[in-house]
Parts: sequence; C-alpha cells; structure tokens
Amino acid sequence: MSSNADSHKQSQPPLNSQWLEGSVRHRRRSPVAHGFEYHTGMLALDVDEFSRFGSLSPWVSVERFNWMSLRRSDYLDPATPSLREAVQNRVLAATGWRPDGAIELITHPRYLGYVFNPVSFYFCYRAGEKAADGAIPAVILAQITNTPWHDRHLYCLECDTGVTTEAGWHSQHFEFSKRFHVSPFNPMNQHYRWTFSFRDQDLRIHMNTDTADQAGKRKVFDATLVVQRTPLNRKTLHRSLRQFPVESLKVVAGIYWHALRLKLKGAPFYTHPDKLDSSDPHFQLGQSDQGYRDNAQPTTLNTAATAGKRVSSWRT
Repeated sequence: MSSNADSHKQSQPPLNSQWLEGSVRHRRRSPVAHGFEYHTGMLALDVDEFSRFGSLSPWVSVERFNWMSLRRSDYLDPATPSLREAVQNRVLAATGWRPDGAIELITHPRYLGYVFNPVSFYFCYRAGEKAADGAIPAVILAQITNTPWHDRHLYCLECDTGVTTEAGWHSQHFEFSKRFHVSPFNPMNQHYRWTFSFRDQDLRIHMNTDTADQAGKRKVFDATLVVQRTPLNRKTLHRSLRQFPVESLKVVAGIYWHALRLKLKGAPFYTHPDKLDSSDPHFQLGQSDQGYRDNAQPTTLNTAATAGKRVSSWRT
C-alpha cells in the first residue's frame, strides 16, 4: 500500500506553484521614525493546485492541522468553494473580464494551525501566460486583513503595458485613496502609491503611504517586499520549514512588538472609522464599498504610468 502511494506521488506532474524567499522592510517617517527588516518565505500558489499542496510532504496538509497547512476559509469569499471561481467573480464584477489564465496566490500558509496575512495578493494572468515564464498579471487583487480587528478588504488593480527599465524590471504603478483602516497608528486621510515590479524570477512590491493634513502632504510610511522565485517541491518545502518554522507566528508577534515600540516612542492612536462620530467625514469610510471606483488623480512624477489605472474597492 505504501509503495503504491509513493508511486502515485512520484507520477504526479511537478507543481506550477512556487516558493518565494527574500525580505520585508517597513519604514515609518512620521510622526515618529521607526523601521525594521526581516527575512521571509511565502507561497506563490497556483490556485488550481490548492488541493495538491498537501501531497508535497507529510508535514503539510489541506483543511487539517499540520506544521504547515492551507484552509479555504483564510482566503477570498470562502462561501464559494472554488478559490478560482471566487477570484474570477470579483475580477469580472470589477473589470468586465473573467480571468482565463493562471491565478497565483501570494500568501503565508498556516503554521501549527495559525495564520495572519496582513495582505495576500492574487495575480491573474491571461490564458497561456505563466508567472514562471516572467509574465505580467492582467489584474492584481490585494486582500487586506487589519490588526487587531481581522476585518477584510479587497482592492482590484487593473494593469496595463506598464513601464520597463534599462535593468529589465517591468513595473506597474497605482495610486489610490485609502478605503480601509489597516493599523491604529495610521489615520484614514491617506493616499497609497503601490508599485509591482517583475523581472524573470524576481518580484518586488513597494507601497508608499502619504498623509494629507494641515501640515500638507507628506510621505509617512513605506513597505517593501523583495523575493525570488524557486520551484515548489518537497526539497524546497522542507528547507523552508527549517528556515521559517513558524513564519505566521513570527509575523503577528512582530506586529505587536513593533506596535509596542511605536507607542513607547509616542506615536498616536487613531480611532477605527466605525467608531467615529457620524459627523466625521471618515465615519465608516469604505464600510459599504462593493466595487467603489477610486477616482484619485496621480500626484507623483509617475503620472504617465498611473494615469487611467482603474482601482476598485470592496469590503469583504
């Protein structure tokens, strides 16, 4: 029986999914200075291979406890059994295009039953295009989970021809207004500038946050993910488990540790918009978003790269 099972696993084709390894950096500039950087590993999971993930190793599973696991309930619209269908439905509603190619989920899996993803991305490709071949997504969904409330929000970013640098990076730039309360240290009167850059097996995601108040418009925070793709197989997975044995626990512990340090430095707390006075212009901002189209105008030197980029907002 064991021999037959092993033979079956060996006969399965290699996964299209990949493992991402690199670093995350956060820098806060105002009202207090604070920053940190750490090494990380993540999944770049072909959503069609969700159920196959558990076949990689006895240490991983799908829909049950293990050292590393995946659960459908952690991701977009869990009432829809198929994650592919859930993503297709959202993209169709936002853009009029139903993704017909690979859909890649960039995320942290569960470790010892626990997961917290501040953001998970869904890269939606055109038919016949693959991330492993250096393709650029047609649409990017960003599913945000806030701390400590664990609410969820979705931004739909529509890509275009983008910008290619001399170094070979292909970048997609987006600018839009904040519609979701992410952290108690960040107010709602903020504006995002996001850049996704692709080059062969390299991926960079950079997010700037600007705040506009009586002191004027200024950059207050940025976060950068820099990772490189490697094939997802048993060898890679076991190596990652040795390097990142409790990655999700490390992420959430780091969030609270740095929150404490920010508080001790004097960073102010901002009230959740649902708890503001109803007369406040940010009261329940984004709460009813179901395809809200952001009309914020580009404000940086990347005007040509961001003009006409459509961004939609959904509370999920």
